Amino acid sequence: MISLLRAALLDKQLVQSFSGVRTVLGLGPDIPESFEALCVAYGWAYFRKTVTSRTPVLLIGRDPRPTGEAVARALAKGFLAGAFSQHLDLRIIDLGIITTPLAQTAVRALQADGGVIVTASHNPLEHNGFKFLTGSSTSNAYYVINAASSEALLDVRSRTVKQSAPCGALLSAAIMSEVIDTVRELAEGKNAEELTDAVSRISPQHIENAMNGKDNDSPRVKAERAYLDEIGRDWGIMPHCLKPLTLGPALLDPNGGAGSGVVARVLEHFGVRTIEINAEVGFPEHGIDTDGIDPASGRHMLLRVARAAARHRARFGVAFDYDADRGNLVLPGLDESAIIPPQRVATFNIGFALARHRLNRHFSKPLAVVVSDATSLASVRVAESFGAEVHVVETGEINVVTRMHQLREAGYDVPVGVEGPNGGTVFGSSTCRDGLQVAMAAALVESQPEIVEEWRRVARESGYAFCEPRSDERGVWDLGHIVSSVPTNSNIMLRLSAPSIDPNTLKDRIEEEFVANTWPQLSSRFKSYKFENYEGTERVNERTGDASGAWRVMLSAPDRQAFVFLRGSRTEAGVWRMIIDCDDASDFDLLVPLARQLFAKAAGKP
Repeated sequence: MISLLRAALLDKQLVQSFSGVRTVLGLGPDIPESFEALCVAYGWAYFRKTVTSRTPVLLIGRDPRPTGEAVARALAKGFLAGAFSQHLDLRIIDLGIITTPLAQTAVRALQADGGVIVTASHNPLEHNGFKFLTGSSTSNAYYVINAASSEALLDVRSRTVKQSAPCGALLSAAIMSEVIDTVRELAEGKNAEELTDAVSRISPQHIENAMNGKDNDSPRVKAERAYLDEIGRDWGIMPHCLKPLTLGPALLDPNGGAGSGVVARVLEHFGVRTIEINAEVGFPEHGIDTDGIDPASGRHMLLRVARAAARHRARFGVAFDYDADRGNLVLPGLDESAIIPPQRVATFNIGFALARHRLNRHFSKPLAVVVSDATSLASVRVAESFGAEVHVVETGEINVVTRMHQLREAGYDVPVGVEGPNGGTVFGSSTCRDGLQVAMAAALVESQPEIVEEWRRVARESGYAFCEPRSDERGVWDLGHIVSSVPTNSNIMLRLSAPSIDPNTLKDRIEEEFVANTWPQLSSRFKSYKFENYEGTERVNERTGDASGAWRVMLSAPDRQAFVFLRGSRTEAGVWRMIIDCDDASDFDLLVPLARQLFAKAAGKP
C-alpha cells in the first residue's frame, strides 16, 4: 500500500492543489493500483482531518468518465478505513453521476459531513481526479488556522472573519493543504501502519454494501429539490414543474457530461424552453474543453454550438464541461463572431447581476464583488460603476467563494464573483461556478427590460460607449446587442515556456528586469507601477505558500490601467501563462511585445 502510494506521488502528470487532485488514467474502466492507493490515502486523510461527527455521513458523486466508478470506490475505501480507525459507523450516499453544483447543494440539503466529486472538469476524457467538499460540521465550515501565522485572521470593516469555506464548497485552501500534507506524511511513514491496518479490514463487499446497500435515490431527489429552491431564492423565481415556458429557447450542449438531462429539466422549472443536443450520458461528441480549437476542423470548438443555435432558432447557446460547472455562452451564428469571449461573459454577468440587485433595492448592506487576479479590468470597472467594492483574490474558485463567504459574514452583500480568465461566475449563494446559471442569466436578461434599462442608465452615467440594445416584435431584447453594450478590454492570454527554474527565482528576475529595462519604456505612458502577489484570499507582500502562484504588475495612469499577469503551469514543467489586459488599446499594442521581451530576458538569464 505505502510503496504504491509513493509511486503515485512520483507521477509527473499528477496535480495536487487546493482545487483538487487529478492525473491521466486512460479510458478505463480500471485504474492503476498506484492511483487506487493514492485515492485510498486521500480518502483516509480527508476523513481524519475534517470529519468530527460521531455519526458521519459522506457523499460521493462523479461525472461520466469511464474511470469514475473505480475512483469513487477507491475513495470510499479510504473513507471507510478512516471511520474504522476512529471506531465510527459511516454512512456513504452514492449520488452517482451528478453535476458539481448539484453535488455541493446535496451536502447542504442532506446536512452531510462532507463528500467528494470525482471529476477532471474541463480536462480531456482520459484525465480524472477528485475534489473534496466542505461538510456541515462547524470545524469544516469555520476552520481557524494558527493565529500566529500570517494567514490567520482577516479584519474586514473592523470585524473579524475566519479563513473558512461555506458548507458544500470545495475545501478551503488551508484545509486542503493539510490533507495534501497528511498524504505526503503517510508516504514518508507517519501513521502508515495505522492506515495499512485499517485498509486491510475493508473488503470489496464492505465497499459494495456502503455504496449500494441503502437508499441512494431519495437523497438525490431531496438534493435536486434543494437545488431548485436555492436557485429560485437567488433569482426571485418560484420553480414549478408545470411552469409556462416563456423564456428562451436556449440551446444546451452538455456533451454527454453530468449536465445531460438535468440542466434542461431545471431550466424548464424556471420557464426556460430548452433544446438539448449531444445529451447521451457518457458519450461526448467533441472535446471536453469547448473554449479552444477543434483539431479536426481547425475552427473554434464553440462554432458548432453557435451554428446549432442558429439552426434551431434558439436565442442563445450554452456549452458545458463534463461536470457542468462551466458554461460557455454563444450567440446564434455561422462564424466565430457569434462566440462571446469568456472575459466579456464575466463582465456581462457582473453588470446584469448588479443591475438586478439595484432594481431590487438591496441598499441596507455595503456592496462587494470578488474577482480573481486574472480577471479583466473591464469587470472591475463595471462593478465599481455600481458602487461595489472590488476584492481581489488569488486565482482559484475556492478563493473567490471563500472571500465571498467571509465578506457576507462581515455584513456585506455579495451578489456575484468571477474566477479567472475563463469567465467562470459564482452567482448568489452558490458555492461554485455553475454553467446552468449562465444560461439562467442570459434568459432572464432578455426577458426583463427593466434590467437592461438599469444597465443603460449606469453605462451612460459611467461614460461607457455601448450599442443601443433593441427588442424584437415580442418585446424581447436581443441578447447580441445587450452583450455588445458591455465594455471589454484589449486582452490576450499567452502560453510561454522557460527552462526549468524555481518559480520565485523567475519572479525575482522578472521584477529586476522590469525595473531596469521595461519600466523606462512604459513610464511615458503610465504614472506608476505596483508588483502584486495574492495568496488565497489575501494580497501579500511576499508569498509564504506555493511558489507557483501568480504574479502581476499593475500599471496606472490618471485615466486608465493595465496589468501583466504571470502564472506557472501546475501540470507542464517550464510552461507559464501570461495575461495582458489594458483599458486602452494603444497601451496594449505597446505592452504585448514588451511583456514578451520581459519574460524572455528573465527566463534566459543564467
